[in-house]
Amino acid sequence: MLVSTVFAYSIPDVQLGMGEEHTFTLDLDTISGDIEYSWFVDGVDQMVNAPEITLSWDERGTYILSASYVVNGCSSPTSQIEIEVTFGSKCPDIIPAKYFTPNGDGDKDTWEIENIECYPDAHIEIYDRFSRCLIKYRGIDKGWDGNYNGHPMPSDDYWYYIRDILLGHPRSGHFILKRY
Repeated sequence: MLVSTVFAYSIPDVQLGMGEEHTFTLDLDTISGDIEYSWFVDGVDQMVNAPEITLSWDERGTYILSASYVVNGCSSPTSQIEIEVTFGSKCPDIIPAKYFTPNGDGDKDTWEIENIECYPDAHIEIYDRFSRCLIKYRGIDKGWDGNYNGHPMPSDDYWYYIRDILLGHPRSGHFILKRY
């Protein structure tokens, strides 16, 4: 998605989703002459000498975008905008694996959750059939390897519980650990 924000005297803050492109424009319709542009993100020169810049971010956080221009040798005041990059609704829903096979062959050796990288603060818990919690970890961590206290768990059904404010309601279900 490509969105455009025009810098003026009053600059609104912008909230973006991870990976979402946004075009920022210096609106200088009333100025004529030889114009040189400068764009900075958190003080780092973006090396763009144009009235607009298109940016996207792959990490959440708050960034400061600054723009200035020089007309016929006279410098402008610097315009600044605060950009908050979040994961929120731009991130796809999670898809927990239905099974995994921790046999060391490099294929499905850990129980993974597709798209969990968008929810690094998610809390994940895995339980056995006796409601014993085997592991707790976060979305930023590596998936479960099928071990409990250093010992391989048997082929069986296991249950998960996943919660994160960005996901909305908690997710729960089961999956199969297969050993060959």
